[in-house]
Amino acid sequence: MSSTTPTIRTPVDSPEAGAGETTTLVRSDAPPPGADSPDLHPQLRTQLKELRTGSAADLAKLLRVVSAYYEAIDEERRGIVQSMRLMADEARALAREAREQSSEHLQVILDHIKDVVLTVDEDGAIQSFNPTGERVFGYVEAELVGQRIDLLIPKIAVQESVPEALQRLAATSGDTAVDLAARESWAQRKSGEFFPAEIAVSKARLSRREMFVLCLRDVTDRRESEQAMRESAARYQLLVDHAPEAIVVFDADADRFVDANENAEKLFGLERTRLLQAGPIELSPPLQPDGTPSPQRSRAYILQTLDGHPQVFEWLHRNASGKEIICEVRLVRLPSGSRRLVRGSIADISERKRGERVAAAERAVFEQLTGNSPLAEVLASITRLIETVGVGTVCSVSLLADDGAAFSYMVAPQLPERLRAALERSSVDIRNGSCAAAVYLGRQVLVADVGKDPFWEQRRAAALQAGLRTAWSTPIKGANGKMLGALGVYRAEPGLPTPTESQIMARAAQLAGIAVERRLAEQALRSSEAKFRGLFETIAEGVYQSARDGRLLSVNPAFVSILGYDNATELYALPNVAMLYWDPADRAEFVRQVESEGEIRNAEFRMRRRDGQQVVILENARAMRDAKNRIVGYEGTIANITERKRAEQAVFAEKERAQVTLQSIGDAVISTDAEGRIEYINPVAESLTAWSLQEARGRPISEVLNLVNEITREPIDNPLLCVLGRGESGPPADHPVLITRAGQEVAIQESAAPICDRQGRVIGAVIVFHDVTKERRLKRALSYQASHDALTGLINRREFDNRLHTAVLSAQCGEGSYALLYIDLDQFKVVNDTCGHQAGDRLLRDVTGLLQTKVRASDTIARLGGDEFGVLLEGCTPEQASRIADGVRQAIRDYRFMWGASTLSVGASVGVVHINAQTESVASVMSAADIACYAAKDQGRNRIHVYQADGVSDRHREMRWVAGVARAVEENRLELFFQPIVPIGTASSPGFLELTVRLRDDDGALVPPSEFIPAAERYNVMSIIDRWVVQQAVELLKARRLREEPPPLLAVNLSGTSLNEQAFVEFVLQSVGDPAIASALCFEITETAAVTSLASVTYFMRELKARGCKFSLDDFGTGLSSFMYLKTLPVDFLKIDGQFVSHIADDAVDRSMVEAIIKVGRALGIATIAECVEAEAVLAELKRIGVDFAQGHYLARPLPIAELSR
Repeated sequence: MSSTTPTIRTPVDSPEAGAGETTTLVRSDAPPPGADSPDLHPQLRTQLKELRTGSAADLAKLLRVVSAYYEAIDEERRGIVQSMRLMADEARALAREAREQSSEHLQVILDHIKDVVLTVDEDGAIQSFNPTGERVFGYVEAELVGQRIDLLIPKIAVQESVPEALQRLAATSGDTAVDLAARESWAQRKSGEFFPAEIAVSKARLSRREMFVLCLRDVTDRRESEQAMRESAARYQLLVDHAPEAIVVFDADADRFVDANENAEKLFGLERTRLLQAGPIELSPPLQPDGTPSPQRSRAYILQTLDGHPQVFEWLHRNASGKEIICEVRLVRLPSGSRRLVRGSIADISERKRGERVAAAERAVFEQLTGNSPLAEVLASITRLIETVGVGTVCSVSLLADDGAAFSYMVAPQLPERLRAALERSSVDIRNGSCAAAVYLGRQVLVADVGKDPFWEQRRAAALQAGLRTAWSTPIKGANGKMLGALGVYRAEPGLPTPTESQIMARAAQLAGIAVERRLAEQALRSSEAKFRGLFETIAEGVYQSARDGRLLSVNPAFVSILGYDNATELYALPNVAMLYWDPADRAEFVRQVESEGEIRNAEFRMRRRDGQQVVILENARAMRDAKNRIVGYEGTIANITERKRAEQAVFAEKERAQVTLQSIGDAVISTDAEGRIEYINPVAESLTAWSLQEARGRPISEVLNLVNEITREPIDNPLLCVLGRGESGPPADHPVLITRAGQEVAIQESAAPICDRQGRVIGAVIVFHDVTKERRLKRALSYQASHDALTGLINRREFDNRLHTAVLSAQCGEGSYALLYIDLDQFKVVNDTCGHQAGDRLLRDVTGLLQTKVRASDTIARLGGDEFGVLLEGCTPEQASRIADGVRQAIRDYRFMWGASTLSVGASVGVVHINAQTESVASVMSAADIACYAAKDQGRNRIHVYQADGVSDRHREMRWVAGVARAVEENRLELFFQPIVPIGTASSPGFLELTVRLRDDDGALVPPSEFIPAAERYNVMSIIDRWVVQQAVELLKARRLREEPPPLLAVNLSGTSLNEQAFVEFVLQSVGDPAIASALCFEITETAAVTSLASVTYFMRELKARGCKFSLDDFGTGLSSFMYLKTLPVDFLKIDGQFVSHIADDAVDRSMVEAIIKVGRALGIATIAECVEAEAVLAELKRIGVDFAQGHYLARPLPIAELSR
């Protein structure tokens, strides 16, 4: 080992070793490292220099120095470590405090966030729930902790478990964008209500557990907003698609249309695809009407619109066929994020512009008329009107000569000379062209092709040579219809005018008529100036002239009167007419308008009368000018419209009253707009429909007014909608029933009408209706009563005739075989007279029951009269009919009628008629049945008789009378007679007359009533005679009242068959509406008729008694039960049957009957009349026993009604 090699030793027993530290001892004889080495620390280098002694270093000293240095470093290290421990403790304390503050802050956020935040464990159980969740779901947190999440989100798992669903929703937790993406589902509140929700699921480790964090948001409002936006967009699109004008959307950057509605396609004649490839320039001519290039003008409008300035202007477009269309265009910028869009609304105003040209031309004509231009100039203006608006190439006005046989004058500046020469003075011949034909025929003549039309036969060559193929002519007429001439329109190409062109021609012809008549009037005016001066003096309007400074120069008497002055001099003395105006500003406005416009029309002003009262006037005036056209004054008229203004105010007040009336009337009223949506319903309508005005307003009428047919139950077309469709009122609906909002049914009667504006356009409709449930119910009852017999319940004669008519038609068509049984009870009168009318009624009901058991269910039974029945057998051969008839007869014969202690037998005579294809009519069937029944009675009663055509001459004679009566009424061959009813007792009367009727036959002979009345009663035509007699009686009373003659009391006989006809009863009720007429009428009804139709007769008598009429019960006493009905029937007179009166002088029984009737009459306050008084002894006896009135040939014979006035 070299002496320079150091020895290194590490003692194991040193303290440092035990401490895990290594101490290295270096022994070396070498000198210490170079003290001058630049790699040593400066302090160490200094210490080495100090230790060097000579050439060797002191190693021990050197180690102590190094040790001290390391201890210093170690001490410094320990201080740093301690400082770091302190800093770490402080940092942990600060972190703990920060965590606590962050937790509190996070809790506040969770408590107030608008989303529901909840945590769910891996099994799907809810672990926590923020307050927002409590508000949204309606649960408190304690109710939900531990519950499964599908309690709140039922559909969170469909085909998997809840944990699997949660795991799937949170499966992409590493992808934040996906993990936090909301998924929509349905959540359920505590109340069971479902609502749409957005759900975001994340998976996290909380409290050393894997948990799911769910964020849920209620998106109900957002969905509604989105739906509202979609509906708004749809509505906007609907408005665009159905707008009356064409609508396009233009992209300024793409220089083309990007959207257009259907009207735009129609306007430009392009399909949508082609239209969206074009822009404004492609659909416009190169130049606009003012000469401006279309592209330049178009860009200017679009740029201004894009700058936020909407544009409205007129533009000439050109459609796909090359036709130029003048339009009104409205541009507005549409909001868009990246595109410059402009919406254009384009309306075709061709007709409007044409109308403006027509109006301008008409104004020019009227200006010439008012400016007193020569007639030729005015007519030339009219021809220019036609030529300017493009109706025709050439127009002419031809005027007739005074005799109207030829044209004498023509104005046609553009008409070729040769054609003018051919037409100018041509005669009015139908072959001399359209104008001559129009005058000849008095109507418009439209010739589509002159080369073919016969109207141009004599002038065709001239027209064709002039190059004209179409000729339309309109006659020119004066206001009184006088023919003045004709207006002709000519075109080079064949064709017919459009409706608008026809209207323009008619208007031009009217203007020509006005011009001609005006000139004629001016000529008449000049020739009768004095006459019109008198008119100036007497006209109701005030006429004046005034100077420009306001002084009145001339006024007529009406002007003086309107302003309440005594004479014109007082007005001339006024310094200025402005003093007469209530408001001086009105006069200033008058002067301004006349000075600027030359006239003032229909201006309303208030003026002051001399007495200080205000008067409203309507003023028309114009400026007066001198030869240099300078205004020197004013002239005009004033009309007093004070009363009219008051009337207008009254109308307004009336309108207000109408509103109040609508609120208070008993009818329901509903009004709608033109679309049928309700605008107003009054309180009655609210009550009937169960809809309030607020609820019904804006709803379709069919929703509120739901109508069905009462009979068929089918829905009825709403009458109001029908009116809106037709534009006029229509017939009421058939049996309408209103189904109210509550489902109740109300029978109504309605009436609907359109509401139109001044131009006649339908702007709405109104329907008025009222509840007729009770009336409808009563009508059904009356209808049943009108078609059924009240006593038996069978159908009556009228309804039987209807069914018989149907059967006859069916048989005539070969569709069925029928038979008619006509049944007359033989002993009915015996039962009625012996046992009384109640027994008769019971017998009729019993017979009805017998008949119903003897005929089939398909057959029809009717009561035709008092004791007459009819049976219509359907599908029945003559042999079957005879068997059924005999069975009916035998059943009635075998029947024993028991009344009290009496047992009576009755029989029946039955007439049988077969109805087949040869049957003529219902009347012939009934006539045959009546004849057959009559024959059965003649053969001994209680038998049947089948109708045969021979041996019925008597009945045929009666049938001839039936036709004769109807014809006599139509030909006015009935004559009225009267016979006095004379007071013989204490009663008194100014005149009591019974009216009877005679018939004048075809030979002029007078036929007594006994010849034709029985036939009329038998065949139900008596109501024709009764109707005629009632009408004549009413007219007689009216005539006497006009002559101021006292009215007599007229007794009018009425048949029982007439009283069973509802139409006749209504006729009588209408005829006696005048109380003075009603009080002079006494209706005579036979006792039999009254008892047979007791209900209808009682109703008739009470209705007429209420109006003042009187009643007499005729032939009283013929029935034993007569007295029983006197309490029911409100009669005024009892007419004792003649069979008791004629023998009263020598027959004690008759006298006793009459005395009994008189006593009953007196007890009931009823006067008595004895008829058939033919002898003096009879009259004397009647006076003795106290009869009130007498009538008979002994007192007076019937006389013609004409004798009454003598």
